[in-house]
Amino acid sequence: MKNTKRRMEPLSFFDHTGISTHLEKMAARGWMLEKITNMGWIYHRIEPENIHFAVSYYPKASEFDPEPSEEQKMFHDFCAHTGWELVCTSAQLQIFYNKRKNPVPIETEPKLELQAIHASAKKSFIPSYLILLMIALLNGALWISNLLGDPIDLLSTPTKLFTGFAYLILAILCTVELFCYFRWYNRAKKAAEHGEFLKVTSTSKFQKAVLVIVIIGMFFWAVNYIICGDTLQRWLAILLGIYMPALFIIVNAVKEFLKRKKTSRNINRTLTILTSFVAAFGMMGLITFGILYASSHGLLTDKGEETYEHGGRTWVIHQDELPLTVEDLTAVDYDGYIKERRSNMSLLLGQIVMRQRPRLDAENYVDIPQLEYTLTIVRFPVLYNMCKERLIYEQEILHPLKERKYKSENAEPWGANEVYRLYDPEFGAGNDYLLCYDNLLVEISFDWEPTEEQMAVVRDKMMGYIQNDI
Repeated sequence: MKNTKRRMEPLSFFDHTGISTHLEKMAARGWMLEKITNMGWIYHRIEPENIHFAVSYYPKASEFDPEPSEEQKMFHDFCAHTGWELVCTSAQLQIFYNKRKNPVPIETEPKLELQAIHASAKKSFIPSYLILLMIALLNGALWISNLLGDPIDLLSTPTKLFTGFAYLILAILCTVELFCYFRWYNRAKKAAEHGEFLKVTSTSKFQKAVLVIVIIGMFFWAVNYIICGDTLQRWLAILLGIYMPALFIIVNAVKEFLKRKKTSRNINRTLTILTSFVAAFGMMGLITFGILYASSHGLLTDKGEETYEHGGRTWVIHQDELPLTVEDLTAVDYDGYIKERRSNMSLLLGQIVMRQRPRLDAENYVDIPQLEYTLTIVRFPVLYNMCKERLIYEQEILHPLKERKYKSENAEPWGANEVYRLYDPEFGAGNDYLLCYDNLLVEISFDWEPTEEQMAVVRDKMMGYIQNDI
């Protein structure tokens, strides 16, 4: 039987009544709070008992203090004489317990208690949440800018989709917490004028709901990359999953080490902040270098994949399964093709890039036919026209050859709803097409002029893909 327990408690900094009530329930179940850390609240096992708890605030304290000040110690001694024993402190937060049946409250003056809470909130809670809200809004604006710039890539990439979702949740959380605090504070001031204590409205259920939503989002992101992604994506997801907890643990360990060494508050704060910047940039730089090195040296190839050397680099001989190949369309006397499939999938969109090309060291490389096509899978009909217009825009406006235009062509040979062909005013019709099916958009490029028989093959392959894979 475990004698210690670590929990993440969704309780607001200013919710002194909620904290007291929660700790009383935990003690009745046989758990006494021992310590509050950035990694959670730590409890130790006790005999179940009805114990009273009280929370007070000391605005002059800091999470970087090596130990309580002399003034705090005097206050703790005073509380002990009235039966209130110190449980633990966490920055400005001080928690006491009392085993007497009807103990005298620590705080007897509503105005003084409210002043202490507000002074403490202005020192830690309010600035922290305002900074987090600003970060969330700025990154949310950047996310919206990326959405407007390349909506298909963003909406089909789980990481980018989850990032926007996370910043939205963070903005909502900070807004709700700040709103609830100031609403309670303004009401509590009026109550204090009449000598009354106003109970804090708890946001615990809201915070629990936010935590569940974030965990579900993280689970979906991890499943998409670790299970559905290629080797590079899986390793990137794993390393990023390690990066944030490791950074948090390192920074917290430095702060706690300096506190044990009785380092002054200012030096501790400076060294902890410096450590956070150095560790963040150092770890991210190491991850980036490692990924690039491993990728360029063929260390991230899937098991069983062959490689070859060309131009001083290691190239992977991908043999991914493609729904449509050059061999399906034309007779070709070459068996060294590389078949590569790269995809991003989300609940909203999917985008799969298919490439079939010869090895770079092949003789007569330019004469060997190649095939490239991109499938955009639209899971929600409301996004269909947006995706189609975006694909047209990318070719007509964003492409370096800005004079190129898509022109509508006969869709019947392709079995599509609509077909667009890319035209250049100087060179005429190209062999680049946009095929529009019910929930699938296909951008396909040929090295040759496709015949109607080849169009029919594309039609059959795409229809088969729609029925079997989408």
